[in-house]
Amino acid sequence: MLGNLSSATSDFAVNGQLVPRAIRVAFINNTDFRAVFTFGAYDPLDKDTLPTGFSQLRLEPQTSSETFLQPCRRTFSVGGAELIRLIDENRNDPSVNITDERALVDGVNFSGAPLGDPLEADPTEGTAEGSDKQVGVDFACERKDIRDTTGTGLLIFTFESDGASPGGFRIDFQFLAS
Repeated sequence: MLGNLSSATSDFAVNGQLVPRAIRVAFINNTDFRAVFTFGAYDPLDKDTLPTGFSQLRLEPQTSSETFLQPCRRTFSVGGAELIRLIDENRNDPSVNITDERALVDGVNFSGAPLGDPLEADPTEGTAEGSDKQVGVDFACERKDIRDTTGTGLLIFTFESDGASPGGFRIDFQFLAS
C-alpha cells in the first residue's frame, strides 16, 4: 500500500499533480459485421465509483482499432452490465460523456446494416456477452520506471463469430506484458 492506495492501480504525482496511471487497450474485429460497444474502467469496491475515461466505438468488420489509453482501475470492462449501469445511473454527472447513446448496450452488438441505415447500431446479426477483466488477475498496471505514466502491457479484445456462444459471437482476451 502506498498512501492508502493499492500500488497496482494508484494515481501518482508528477510535478505535484495527480495523474491516473494508464493502461493500453486495443480491439480487433474478426467478424463480418460492425461491432458496437462501450468500454471503460471502474472500481467495483468503491461505492462512489464513476466509470473513468470510458469510450464508445463502432468498429467496422475485419478491422482493428487504434490503441487507447485508459485509466487503470480494478475492473476493465467491454460492455459489462455493471459498467453500463454505472454510466446510465450517472449520466447527469459532468464527468460522464455519452457520445453514442446506441452503443450504450450490455455486451456488444453486431450489425450488418449499412452505414446510415436506422439499424446500423442494432444487433441485426447477433450479440456477444460483455467481458470484465480484473487487475492483478487478468492484467497488470505496473510500470518499469517511476516516471512512466502507462503500465507495461496491452489489453487486446478480439471479437469472433461463434455459433456456440450466446448471441452467436464471443470476446477473446489477451494481455501482452512488455
